[in-house]
Amino acid sequence: MVCPRLKAAARGSRLLVVRRPAHWLVAEQPQMRVAMRTMLLAFLAGVAQAEMVCPETKALVACGMQITATAEASCDDVLAEMKARVAGQLDSSWDDPHNHGNYTVESYGGSFSTSRITGDGKFLDKQVFTLTPTVGGHCTIEACSRSQVFSILDFGTNYCNLKMLYCGSRDGCKPVLHDFEVQDETTEEFSQASVEPSSCFSDSVFPMGAFFAAMA
Repeated sequence: MVCPRLKAAARGSRLLVVRRPAHWLVAEQPQMRVAMRTMLLAFLAGVAQAEMVCPETKALVACGMQITATAEASCDDVLAEMKARVAGQLDSSWDDPHNHGNYTVESYGGSFSTSRITGDGKFLDKQVFTLTPTVGGHCTIEACSRSQVFSILDFGTNYCNLKMLYCGSRDGCKPVLHDFEVQDETTEEFSQASVEPSSCFSDSVFPMGAFFAAMA
């Protein structure tokens, strides 16, 4: 049996909801929809940027590099330029300035992925590029490169693996289709990898090759 006072209180609470002015719902619904939409977009953006896609490596300890940057170009142009550079190795319209490495298009995930063998044919690294359109027609580049063998220190190799596929003439690179600037670069390394832009324009595999040879 329900206490009469509780029934009265329950009835009263229901009446308060029912008798709420009708214009309150009309006035509040648009603002509520906007607020919910804003929160949903923020949540989805956070999920998308929560963890960068990186290629797998079987090595227990392996160098690697993550780069996040903004290209002052559309993601379509960024992707087209990266594909053109890889394809350009076949007709000599483009050559990797970092010890003449050789890129191959792969399917590791992201928007575009590659593997790269060093100029001496001894070392293989894998790369994944994730491209996201941003406000103003620009493109956020999230790129990750991982070495496939045991490695500590890489003298800029994994950084160069990524940067050489989208850098512009302002960086000293030679674009094939689209020349654009890249801003707001941030990096995160694996296994004491390093950011050494100057090494990206070296014809020699040294010092990475010499480092592993000394360990053998």
